[in-house]
Amino acid sequence: MGRYFVENREVAETDAANTWFAYAESHGIDIAKAISIWEDAATEGGSDSRRIVSSAGIQVDPGIA
Repeated sequence: MGRYFVENREVAETDAANTWFAYAESHGIDIAKAISIWEDAATEGGSDSRRIVSSAGIQVDPGIA
């Protein structure tokens, strides 16, 4: 199970997702692309997506060892 941080404060996944989707909408990222990025960020291979969501002040720790 992953962990989510907004501005370095741990939050529930739903709160981080709300922050991400608000950011995506305000930056012209269409909803389908935003969903794809968000889902990928939680995977082991999602480092590029984690970098993208970090621009919204969100850090995703997928919890994969």
